[in-house]
Amino acid sequence: MPYLHRNPSCKSGSSSRSKGTVTAVVGTLAVALALVMMNSAFSSDRTEDLVTASEFVPESQAAEGARIIASKPCGACHTIPGVPGAKATIGPNLAGVASRTKIAGGAVDNRGPTDLKAWIMNPGGLKPGTAMPNLGLSDDEATKIVAFLVTLK
Repeated sequence: MPYLHRNPSCKSGSSSRSKGTVTAVVGTLAVALALVMMNSAFSSDRTEDLVTASEFVPESQAAEGARIIASKPCGACHTIPGVPGAKATIGPNLAGVASRTKIAGGAVDNRGPTDLKAWIMNPGGLKPGTAMPNLGLSDDEATKIVAFLVTLK
């Protein structure tokens, strides 16, 4: 940060630095931080798995599912490719979840959309004691979320 000199015409404790200059410095720092965050969001080893809701037909179930996931606390525990901000590591990374034959630490079969839906609708019913919460999803929300998850192969 440049030296702030005192200007005799300014009140005690203030500087001659204009609000515009301070705003420009803060704005530049904000842009730099945003660029760093964007770079880290896309520096995954599995960038080929990254999908976004915009890559789907706008009103498709998969696009709706991605939007629903983004509105729920899923990203607080999971890394979910294509869901902005979903970079947590408490739960498993969901990249490739559609290709896994087992989920929930190997406790639950994953033979397709029906199994994924059963898991997200009632995780504790399929694996008692799991840390995965029941989010109270509607059947429609779960169907759309699964439509998105099956794209993560």
